[in-house]
Amino acid sequence: MTSLTGLGRRGGLSAAGLLLAAASLALAGCKTTGKEMAQEESTWINPFAPKTFEEAKAMLPAPPQDANLIPFSVSGTGSLSFAVDGKSVSVGKDKVVRYTVVTTSDSGARNVTFEGMRCDVFERKLYATLPKGATEWVPNSSDYGETWHRMESGARNAYAATLAIDFFCDAHTVAGTAEAMVRDLQSRAPRKR
Repeated sequence: MTSLTGLGRRGGLSAAGLLLAAASLALAGCKTTGKEMAQEESTWINPFAPKTFEEAKAMLPAPPQDANLIPFSVSGTGSLSFAVDGKSVSVGKDKVVRYTVVTTSDSGARNVTFEGMRCDVFERKLYATLPKGATEWVPNSSDYGETWHRMESGARNAYAATLAIDFFCDAHTVAGTAEAMVRDLQSRAPRKR
């Protein structure tokens, strides 16, 4: 029995020589130059590259009407009450749930915001506010409004986290259609006193 290395010493081909010959033959048939290969590689999708979130433009809804407000309970609210405008709830192609929230204090002061929620990462964004007496939304142009922020479920008055956990998200996915979310809000709304 003769080994490949023994063949190399007697004038035959060694294992390394066979590999070099096979590689040369394979490359001889290749019509792509190194420069062309580099250009091809630049168009490949890297599955490990960071992914940026492409958000659809949020269309501002009509200002909320009291008849369309659906109250919901938030633990630790103190003197605040919360409601969602049922007509404003939507689910975009980008999988963002958008909605209007009305926060009201015992004294009657109201804060009205139009927001978006991403279930996949448990984050929210404030798109616009509706100041007292205004008939049109004021888009949020602050740096805070340009970025997504993590929702905190343990914080006091954490209405967005409550909406995510109880109504809008099913783990890391959207919990169905906007219509189903509104029905769920309506069926679980606290009774008026």
